[in-house]
Amino acid sequence: MLKNLKSLFIVDDSEEEKKESDDTGKASENTSGKQNSATSTPPPLPNTPVSSSSAGTVDAKIVEKLLLAIEKNNLDGFDYLEYKKSLKALEKMPMDEATKYRSAFATASTMGVTLDKLLKTTDFYLGVLNKENEQFLGAFKSQFNDKVSGREREIAQFESIIKEKSEQIKRLTEEITKHQTQIGELRKKLEESNQKINKTQEDFKLSYDHLKNQLEEDKIRMEKYLK
Repeated sequence: MLKNLKSLFIVDDSEEEKKESDDTGKASENTSGKQNSATSTPPPLPNTPVSSSSAGTVDAKIVEKLLLAIEKNNLDGFDYLEYKKSLKALEKMPMDEATKYRSAFATASTMGVTLDKLLKTTDFYLGVLNKENEQFLGAFKSQFNDKVSGREREIAQFESIIKEKSEQIKRLTEEITKHQTQIGELRKKLEESNQKINKTQEDFKLSYDHLKNQLEEDKIRMEKYLK
């Protein structure tokens, strides 16, 4: 059943190529007042994701999952899905869109189907799709909170930690710069102190030697002249 349902909404690439080939071959046979099926039916849904906008793609696997939900809720009797099959059967007929819809409805009318029933059953299947959409949004919100919001909170925490540590690094860098300046000043004072101490030591030595030499010379002279 799912395969049949898919054939109503999904066109295989191979089928579409064959259809385009047939349409090309019949183009010379069609009158200007008729439209071929390629222009009277919506674009086919491929089996591979095709970009439908810059924000996302139409994914055949997702479409299949949604069709499976419709299949599980398929109503008894002739309804929108059976009407869709009738339209599908007229797909390759050389009719315009309005004629196809009316021809399919004429067939349905012979089985007591009314427009009101078709519209109501269409709304029913739209409701099935809406329910699937709500379930998806719920699951999406849960995943978003788990994988996106949670990670955004982690990012914010790390950014806060980085900011705090950056401020610490800045403060420590300023302190290091201050200490380096203090070290430079202390080294300068140390050099000055060393120079003063060395000069004082040298001055003392020279002064000591000067006086010592005088005393020793006087001693020698006294011993020489006074004995």
